[in-house]
Amino acid sequence: MKDLIIFDLDGTIEDSRLDMSLSVNRVRRIYQLPELSLDAIQSLVNKGMDFLYRNCFPELIKNNSIPEDLIFKYEMDYGEHIVDHTKLYEGIDIVIKTLSEKHILFVYTNKPEKLSKLLLQKLGLLDYFTKIIGGDSFNQSKPSPEPILSTLQDISFKPSEIYVIGDTEGDIQTAKNLNGKAIWCKWGYSNKTPTITPDFIANKPLDLLEILN
Repeated sequence: MKDLIIFDLDGTIEDSRLDMSLSVNRVRRIYQLPELSLDAIQSLVNKGMDFLYRNCFPELIKNNSIPEDLIFKYEMDYGEHIVDHTKLYEGIDIVIKTLSEKHILFVYTNKPEKLSKLLLQKLGLLDYFTKIIGGDSFNQSKPSPEPILSTLQDISFKPSEIYVIGDTEGDIQTAKNLNGKAIWCKWGYSNKTPTITPDFIANKPLDLLEILN
């Protein structure tokens, strides 16, 4: 039987921090707000869109609610500039293409589904994945196992093993919640050793082929 290999997106397949950060400042200018330092923004872009909006646009948050207009403007701007600077991590395209020959690949990310598909399409990798699950695809998101379990029911696929590949503790916890195996990507956004112990550590993308062979 085939394994299910679930990839995180940002910080695992590609580095999109600069494009996301530049979009933040372009949208802040639309609202006539002062720009933020790129270093400050880049520390905020790997914790989900809700976190990004609340911390990069605090002036616009009223009654603890994120304005729909803000979400629309940010997604429009980011979509138009989604691969201005974003690059794949070296070797990850080889890994994905190779693993797709024998296994089923998903992406499970906090990034909105539409933007995730657009980004993967622009990077030439969309067709290698059976399913893209974004932060807005279901009522729950990482580290909940429910979006994955629901999707597996829809495609009638029973994997022999589940692996979750990502750079955050949320990815490792997702694997635990799925009774799967966690592979921590040391090259990702976080340079801190996770407090939740992964099953494997990959120092570089090509290490994944050795782990998953």
